[in-house]
Amino acid sequence: MTWEDKVRALAADARSPSSVLALRAADILREIATDDPELLAEAARAIVRAQPALASVVNVANLALRAVEALGLGSVGKALDTLRQGIEADRHAAVTALCAAIETPVSVVTISANIVVAETIQALHRHALLERVICAESRPLLEGAAFARWLASQGCPTTLVPDAGVGEHLRPGAILVVGTEAILPQHVVHRMGTRLLAAWACLAGVPRYVVATRDKIYPRELVSRFSVPLLPASELLREPPPGLQAEIRSFDLTPHALWTEIFVGAAPADVAAQKGDHRLARGLLQLGA
Repeated sequence: MTWEDKVRALAADARSPSSVLALRAADILREIATDDPELLAEAARAIVRAQPALASVVNVANLALRAVEALGLGSVGKALDTLRQGIEADRHAAVTALCAAIETPVSVVTISANIVVAETIQALHRHALLERVICAESRPLLEGAAFARWLASQGCPTTLVPDAGVGEHLRPGAILVVGTEAILPQHVVHRMGTRLLAAWACLAGVPRYVVATRDKIYPRELVSRFSVPLLPASELLREPPPGLQAEIRSFDLTPHALWTEIFVGAAPADVAAQKGDHRLARGLLQLGA
């Protein structure tokens, strides 16, 4: 399989978690850096175009090119390994920061089958700060149902609810906790329905948190490239009838102002964006033009 075939497969994958897709993107870039380094910039641009909504994929492409531009081809693997270590450190720091914000036991409402959210829930449980988890089923893929099953197997009191019923649990004593696919300058990108829940939680006075890692900060120079692709009608209907129009997207955008806090590691998102080095590789500049 050529690298172009692998990128096309990456673009067509609407089901794998963004962390898995980022690892696949990293593997493609490592292989090209070793076998055909002159194509690295072209491949990085193709990867950004393949998954324009996923900051983790975009940042893998950007980091690989920046490493080559600054230190040479031999630095790609080390740079990607360093990013992975930083992501792991951020994950633990974000969990700690959110737990520090909670003083009494709460019910955690989530529509996010996300590793940072999972670790947050486990930490709250260990510290006797968790009353119950309320998980949305997360149609059409039902990853929320799988997440609820896993949480229950870990000993966390868990309730699974239909997507349309999540709002009923946003009441005093609850918090809304989600991960994210990308942090844009003005919005948080997460699964469809997040914006409505965050708005309702805000009206209900329920605290709202995003837990994230550094790879979720979308490069500012590429924000014009950000898009959420439409999914085929077959995601909801096995055999869509002729003439049926479907508008199905995986993600929506929630304004920063609707969140109580957006943690990137231990830092608020605006601080993390200013402190971190998120410069764009020269090989990607044309994408932002």
